[in-house]
Amino acid sequence: MSPRFSPQDLEALTALTPAQIEGMGYETAMARLEQVVEALEQEGTPLQTGLKLYEVGTALSRRCAAVLDATEARMVQLRHDLDGRREEPFDPEKDGR
Repeated sequence: MSPRFSPQDLEALTALTPAQIEGMGYETAMARLEQVVEALEQEGTPLQTGLKLYEVGTALSRRCAAVLDATEARMVQLRHDLDGRREEPFDPEKDGR
C-alpha cells in the first residue's frame, strides 16, 4: 500500500505558519487537522516531520477550540439580546447533550 501523503504533501502541512492557521475558519482548520492526524498515523513518516506535524496539529486544534469558544460566546450574547436578561453559558451536564 502506497503512502497517502507524499513528501511534498507532508512538507506543505508542516509549512503552515501560525498566521495562516490563525486566519483559518473552523472547517478549514478541522480539515487540515484531520490531514495532520492521518499523516502522523502514516507508516514511515520521519521523526522530525512527525514532531513538526504534532506542533502544527496542536496549533490547529487550538484554532478550532478558539473558533468554537467565540461562536458559543456570540450565541450567548444573541440569546441575551433577545431575552433581555442575563444568560448562563451552555452546560452540557445541566442542559443535556
